[in-house]
Amino acid sequence: MKNAVIYARYSSDKQDEASIEAQVRACREYAAAKDFTILEVYADEAVSGKGSKTASRRAYQRMLRDVERGTFDTILIHKYDRVARNLGEHVNLEKRLKDKHVELIAVAQDFGSSNEAKIMRTLMWSLSEYYIDNLSAGVRKGQRETALKGLHNGGYAPFGYDVVNRQYVVNELEAGYVRKIFNAAANREGFTAIIQELADAGITGKRGKPIKYTQIYEMLRNEKYTGTYTFTPKEEERREDRRSKPNAIRIENALPQIISRAQFMEVQAIMTQRKQTGKRAGYLCSGLVYCECGAKMHGVRTTRKGHEYFRYYCSKKCGAPVVHMDEVDNAAVDYLHKLLSPENQDKIAAALRKYQAGEQDRVADFNWAIQRRIKGKQGEYDALMKNLSTGALPAEVVADIGEQMQTIKAEIAQLQQTTPPTDFTVEQIKAWLEVLKASADEKAVHLLIERIDVIRKETKTDFNMQSTLKSVLGEIGCGGRI
Repeated sequence: MKNAVIYARYSSDKQDEASIEAQVRACREYAAAKDFTILEVYADEAVSGKGSKTASRRAYQRMLRDVERGTFDTILIHKYDRVARNLGEHVNLEKRLKDKHVELIAVAQDFGSSNEAKIMRTLMWSLSEYYIDNLSAGVRKGQRETALKGLHNGGYAPFGYDVVNRQYVVNELEAGYVRKIFNAAANREGFTAIIQELADAGITGKRGKPIKYTQIYEMLRNEKYTGTYTFTPKEEERREDRRSKPNAIRIENALPQIISRAQFMEVQAIMTQRKQTGKRAGYLCSGLVYCECGAKMHGVRTTRKGHEYFRYYCSKKCGAPVVHMDEVDNAAVDYLHKLLSPENQDKIAAALRKYQAGEQDRVADFNWAIQRRIKGKQGEYDALMKNLSTGALPAEVVADIGEQMQTIKAEIAQLQQTTPPTDFTVEQIKAWLEVLKASADEKAVHLLIERIDVIRKETKTDFNMQSTLKSVLGEIGCGGRI
């Protein structure tokens, strides 16, 4: 008989206390069938499953501390998205539990212990990340409508502006420092004196923290100062160039101007020029290569006698020889071809067919989440209606409340039209894997390869590849060393 614990969680935007009870009940039924002894139930209520929120899940953190004590050997959860909705966090948790000989079982997604099941678990981790993104898409449509009106869309206003009735207005004190910062950048001067002046005056950023170089860089890249309203959809925020967003909303002359367009463009050119003179980013395996000493290796371009050379150097300068970039790139591409062989893709397809049997439950979860969001928005609408009925209000207040009510009604309509995301079919997954295999570009490499260790021998250099599917690779005959 094994000792086990149960972990359950519901998020504030999706479920309620009944969901905790349902998850625990399903885990207890599974435990009874498998002859497990349940020692404890850990439950987090109204906490998001996204990786950035994990630290705030007290019960989850307490459970991880108990893992270190070795008091149990199995953790039961309802579904994999109860512990994380981020592939990287799933991988880290798997390693942490494996080191302590603790098994994690999702009772509603128990695919067994076969090699195909291990592949399926890893794909489930990835698909759950897509799932939460799709769920958020309906709400983002309402944000888009707000953005098209040039109104403040939540969060903090940029330094230099305040928000009054959702409209941007200039904060003259802060705007004066914004102009100083842009003038310093245009004159190719440093910002040390300005940072000190801000600190001496007790002026902080909008989040109440001292203004440092990072905040200044953000100001210098913020097009809003020219009077141009910009709004970036969530899916665009992951792009490497954080300010180049092809699907972002831009409305000219929608905000009061602090910096002229000419000065803004001049500063952008200066900053771009400085960036290009430093280390070059965007290499195929950038950020993945590690030296034998354990330090990261940086890609650097050098020119000698009119020829360009691209090499990786140890960041700690341990004395290890440089590695030619072409060697690393070729090894990574060969590894991807091996990883995505027809045999491995067939095993992934078999696991996916088994996964599709749970489609009905996933649709039910999605519809439940949508109804919760609609209920929340309706509550906001009713509260505004109650404010209007309290008595005579100034005309501008009535107009503002009316505008907010119209926005909420539009968001509710969008939510009512939102349909559950369609799961990826076997054919779609195989086609996607074939595209990754054929292109083997920077995106494919960073998606499937987690780390590349350089291993030097007397006559040649080897590369040990660690994949995001590393818990599966050894089992299916695809080793990491090339």
